[in-house]
Amino acid sequence: MKYERILAIGDIHGRFDRLSSVFNKIKFSSKDFLILLGDYVDRGNENLHCLQWAMRISKLPNVIALRGNHEQMMLYYYVTGSSSSAIWLPNGGRYTRAEMDEWCKRDPDFLEEALKFIDRRPYYYQTFIDEQEYIFCHAGLKPGVSLQNQTADSMLWIREEFYNYYDGTAEVVVGHTPTPYIGKIEGVSVKDIYYPVRLPNRITMIDTGSFLPQGRISCIDVISGQIWQSDC
Repeated sequence: MKYERILAIGDIHGRFDRLSSVFNKIKFSSKDFLILLGDYVDRGNENLHCLQWAMRISKLPNVIALRGNHEQMMLYYYVTGSSSSAIWLPNGGRYTRAEMDEWCKRDPDFLEEALKFIDRRPYYYQTFIDEQEYIFCHAGLKPGVSLQNQTADSMLWIREEFYNYYDGTAEVVVGHTPTPYIGKIEGVSVKDIYYPVRLPNRITMIDTGSFLPQGRISCIDVISGQIWQSDC
């Protein structure tokens, strides 16, 4: 089936209110294909609701839920239990862990279900539209490295090296780096710091600071270029 829209939603970070706002606006249907770019949890106050929503909707045949670095940190924290995994807690994980502790009092099996879901998340999604290649991933790609040879670390964590030096032919749609920071890139003009940024080197960045006081969750249709945003 040829989809009418190819939609991507950026970082959610536990803001179920803003997620509901933007999702209601896009009027998602079976005629659309949706890619979630990861970071469903941490920093917000409804982290598990956002994670559960991703778990449910990703069961649809026209939805792909990718892995974000915050899901990776959460998985590592619970699976290893080592002191080195404590990086998750100061990076918003303490909110998610507190919710998980309470939730598991009622549903002891949920933690295992959530970790299995995270562990099965792909790192990227690739498609072609009218012979143009599109790559969706959480953070970005290491310049000069083929897609097949990209590391999980790059696709989950990379920042400046990607958006300053990527020179591939694929259109790349990412989250991870909030757009308020993109205005610091030399030669890039940002009129609204909470709006997706299209860089000259075929990169579209749609993490519009969902967890920030004036931030939003954004969705883009890569076919038409139309953008929807949550109410802030």
